[in-house]
Amino acid sequence: MVSRVSAYQKDFVPTLKEAITFDGFSMLDIWGICPGRYTRRNKLTPKNIEATLAQLPELPDFKSRNKRMEYGKAYRQEAASQKAPSDPVPIAVTCAAPQSGRREVIILGGAGQRIITAGELLCLAGASAGCHATQKNDYPITVMRGHSVSEIILSDIEIEYTGIENPSIVIALAAEGVNRRKKMLADLSSETLVIKAVGVELPHCQATITEVDFKAKKIKSQDWALAALAILARQNKVLTIDMLKAALKLRFKTAVYEKALAVAETVAA
Repeated sequence: MVSRVSAYQKDFVPTLKEAITFDGFSMLDIWGICPGRYTRRNKLTPKNIEATLAQLPELPDFKSRNKRMEYGKAYRQEAASQKAPSDPVPIAVTCAAPQSGRREVIILGGAGQRIITAGELLCLAGASAGCHATQKNDYPITVMRGHSVSEIILSDIEIEYTGIENPSIVIALAAEGVNRRKKMLADLSSETLVIKAVGVELPHCQATITEVDFKAKKIKSQDWALAALAILARQNKVLTIDMLKAALKLRFKTAVYEKALAVAETVAA
């Protein structure tokens, strides 16, 4: 429904009611006098408004050209005619997790470091061990610039709250990501393990920090996050080598899978 009305015309309330109860989108162009500014000097009156509205073109053509089924009904009608989607492909439990309970991991990096992909791999690794998994990502709208952060939770029981305040593991690979979580990093306890790339500065904290020179190991920046997962797997923290390999198999096709597996095996060795 589309209509143009004066707030002072007698049928204003019925018109407003018609717009509210209309089965679809409604737009009312309501003309009135604002009493908050220049009331005494305002020469606009209800009669002026009525006269102006009478000079404006009618809207029947607009109404007829835009007459259609209400969107929600049209959507449901179209959806009902579509073939029902198949069930998601289940992930077989082929591995055993190294720890039980809730494990929280935050990966801090920059654009182009495949941080989100690494978070997805960790979730798939958890699923291969029968764990529940959640992933929340934080990155700007800019392409190939700025921070990239992924928060992952693995748990052998249902995950009801997805917030992370004191993670089990932090992987710090770029200043952009670190700068997004400075306060969290400063509050880390001694129970948290931080895997940090050489050259990345962290706020002072009590966490246990392991520094890794990925460049010296000839690992490309876009593979640092995967390499960090391999380091965790080698230490049986959060995931195992078998879980990581299962995740790679689920996520990648042959050519990419072989390259990713080579990186993981080189680091794990």
